[in-house]
Amino acid sequence: MNNLVKNYIAKLSKEQVVSFALMHDIILSDKEIDFTYSFIKKHWQDILKDYDHFDLDAYQNHYSPANFAKIKILFKEYSEKFKPFLN
Repeated sequence: MNNLVKNYIAKLSKEQVVSFALMHDIILSDKEIDFTYSFIKKHWQDILKDYDHFDLDAYQNHYSPANFAKIKILFKEYSEKFKPFLN
């Protein structure tokens, strides 16, 4: 599973990040897009290793309050959805 994710992340574009966010009613500013894209590219392995203890709140200041609230919900939803595949 890790190689599948690694290959996906390697090909991930900012446009895909924007599209995914919009599908979930999250309209990111240019600054939020840049941060999110860079963060995913650099830290995806750390998140997947220990997503149950990942401190999403530490990145709250990089998003508007409305976007952060939606991102938190989305992170929890996807963590629960894919948990069986990541253990």
